[in-house]
Amino acid sequence: MTLSNPHALQARLETIENDIATRQNELEATAMAWFRAKRDRERAYAQAYIEAQGTVDERKSKAIQASYLIGLEDEARYEALKAVMRVLDTRASIGMALLKAQSRA
Repeated sequence: MTLSNPHALQARLETIENDIATRQNELEATAMAWFRAKRDRERAYAQAYIEAQGTVDERKSKAIQASYLIGLEDEARYEALKAVMRVLDTRASIGMALLKAQSRA
Protein backbone atom coordinates (compact mmCIF):
# COMPACT_ATOMS: atom_id res chain seq x y z
CA MET A 1 0.00 0.00 0.00
CA THR A 2 1.33 3.39 -0.96
CA LEU A 3 0.85 6.26 1.42
CA SER A 4 1.52 8.95 -1.16
CA ASN A 5 -2.06 10.18 -1.45
CA PRO A 6 -4.50 11.40 1.20
CA HIS A 7 -7.16 8.77 0.44
CA ALA A 8 -4.75 5.91 1.07
CA LEU A 9 -3.60 7.54 4.31
CA GLN A 10 -7.15 8.07 5.51
CA ALA A 11 -8.00 4.46 4.74
CA ARG A 12 -4.93 3.30 6.65
CA LEU A 13 -5.79 5.54 9.62
CA GLU A 14 -9.32 4.11 9.67
CA THR A 15 -7.89 0.59 9.73
CA ILE A 16 -5.60 1.51 12.62
CA GLU A 17 -8.51 3.13 14.48
CA ASN A 18 -10.63 0.01 14.07
CA ASP A 19 -7.76 -2.18 15.26
CA ILE A 20 -7.24 -0.01 18.34
CA ALA A 21 -10.97 -0.03 19.09
CA THR A 22 -11.20 -3.82 18.91
CA ARG A 23 -8.13 -4.29 21.12
CA GLN A 24 -9.14 -1.73 23.75
CA ASN A 25 -11.52 -4.04 25.64
CA GLU A 26 -8.97 -6.84 25.57
CA LEU A 27 -6.32 -4.47 26.92
CA GLU A 28 -8.58 -3.37 29.77
CA ALA A 29 -9.45 -6.95 30.72
CA THR A 30 -5.82 -8.02 30.52
CA ALA A 31 -4.73 -5.06 32.64
CA MET A 32 -7.32 -5.92 35.28
CA ALA A 33 -6.15 -9.54 35.38
CA TRP A 34 -2.51 -8.46 35.66
CA PHE A 35 -3.12 -5.98 38.47
CA ARG A 36 -5.09 -8.57 40.41
CA ALA A 37 -2.30 -11.12 39.90
CA LYS A 38 0.26 -8.50 40.91
CA ARG A 39 -1.63 -7.91 44.14
CA ASP A 40 -1.71 -11.66 44.77
CA ARG A 41 2.03 -11.90 44.05
CA GLU A 42 2.83 -9.08 46.47
CA ARG A 43 0.65 -10.68 49.15
CA ALA A 44 2.35 -14.06 48.68
CA TYR A 45 5.75 -12.36 48.84
CA ALA A 46 4.87 -10.55 52.08
CA GLN A 47 3.42 -13.67 53.67
CA ALA A 48 6.43 -15.80 52.70
CA TYR A 49 8.81 -13.09 53.94
CA ILE A 50 7.08 -12.93 57.32
CA GLU A 51 7.05 -16.72 57.72
CA ALA A 52 10.68 -17.21 56.60
CA GLN A 53 13.56 -17.63 59.03
CA GLY A 54 17.12 -16.37 58.66
CA THR A 55 18.83 -13.19 57.60
CA VAL A 56 17.08 -10.47 55.63
CA ASP A 57 18.65 -11.69 52.39
CA GLU A 58 17.60 -15.27 53.06
CA ARG A 59 14.07 -14.19 53.86
CA LYS A 60 13.89 -12.12 50.66
CA SER A 61 15.18 -15.04 48.64
CA LYS A 62 12.58 -17.40 50.11
CA ALA A 63 9.83 -14.85 49.53
CA ILE A 64 10.85 -14.40 45.89
CA GLN A 65 10.91 -18.16 45.37
CA ALA A 66 7.44 -18.44 46.83
CA SER A 67 5.92 -15.67 44.74
CA TYR A 68 7.72 -15.13 41.45
CA LEU A 69 5.54 -17.47 39.36
CA ILE A 70 2.27 -15.87 40.43
CA GLY A 71 0.78 -13.87 37.58
CA LEU A 72 3.64 -14.41 35.14
CA GLU A 73 1.34 -15.16 32.20
CA ASP A 74 -0.96 -12.27 33.07
CA GLU A 75 1.98 -9.89 33.17
CA ALA A 76 3.36 -11.15 29.86
CA ARG A 77 -0.03 -10.89 28.16
CA TYR A 78 -0.54 -7.35 29.46
CA GLU A 79 2.93 -6.14 28.48
CA ALA A 80 2.63 -7.67 25.00
CA LEU A 81 -0.76 -6.11 24.35
CA LYS A 82 0.45 -2.78 25.71
CA ALA A 83 3.37 -2.91 23.27
CA VAL A 84 1.01 -3.61 20.37
CA MET A 85 -1.12 -0.64 21.34
CA ARG A 86 1.98 1.60 21.46
CA VAL A 87 2.95 0.49 17.96
CA LEU A 88 -0.55 1.21 16.67
CA ASP A 89 -0.50 4.61 18.35
CA THR A 90 2.87 5.40 16.75
CA ARG A 91 1.61 4.33 13.34
CA ALA A 92 -1.45 6.53 13.73
CA SER A 93 0.72 9.50 14.73
CA ILE A 94 2.96 9.01 11.72
CA GLY A 95 -0.05 8.68 9.44
CA MET A 96 -1.59 11.88 10.80
CA ALA A 97 1.70 13.73 10.33
CA LEU A 98 1.95 12.53 6.74
CA LEU A 99 -1.65 13.49 6.07
CA LYS A 100 -1.02 16.94 7.52
CA ALA A 101 2.11 17.35 5.40
CA GLN A 102 0.24 16.30 2.27
CA SER A 103 -2.52 18.80 2.93
CA ARG A 104 0.10 21.60 3.08
CA ALA A 105 1.69 20.60 -0.22
